[in-house]
Amino acid sequence: MEEKIFEAKSVDQAIEEACRVLGCLPEDLEIEILEHGSSGLFGIGAKKAKIKVRMKPEKLLSERANRAVMFLKELFLSGELKIEPQAQLEKDYVKINLEGEDAALFTANGGTALEALEFLTNKIVARRLGVGAKIVVDVNGFRENRERRLIKMAREAADKAKRTRKPISLPPMNAKERRIVHLALKDRRDVHTRSAGEGERRHVVVYPGPPRKK
Repeated sequence: MEEKIFEAKSVDQAIEEACRVLGCLPEDLEIEILEHGSSGLFGIGAKKAKIKVRMKPEKLLSERANRAVMFLKELFLSGELKIEPQAQLEKDYVKINLEGEDAALFTANGGTALEALEFLTNKIVARRLGVGAKIVVDVNGFRENRERRLIKMAREAADKAKRTRKPISLPPMNAKERRIVHLALKDRRDVHTRSAGEGERRHVVVYPGPPRKK
């Protein structure tokens, strides 16, 4: 959240105005007093108090988490899905874990539905609160486990490509998964990677040797 400046007859009144406008409590704000203000002599030369405020990061994260959970609960209720979203505040993002007997629906096909749900949740929250900290939607550590498997797959393919001196094609993946593979091998000098295919058949190919210079 960007900083905002408020003025009033006193610092306390300026803080009250900031809380009214921003819809928060004083403890939710980081406050810098720019001018304490003065009443002047018989009101002549009076100066207003001026403060600069911004919402504390943890407050912003909490608001985004609450909004995301509210949206997801309404979505699952309308679809009669037995899923309960649980929010957790991290340092600079919000993590929401989906729990319940229907949560596994979002991990099928490599988590494509989970990616779509995360994208939609971020869009809905941004429309209400503006662009801010990312909201990560997960199902019982699915993302971390999936990333670990992709990195393992990438390294095994790299070793095979180096050993056989032939390119190795990996299964179709979404853009985020392909990026994980590319990053996993980007520092290796004995292989290089490229994306190939179209649409749902888009995948990564691991080639032996460094990339050819154009």
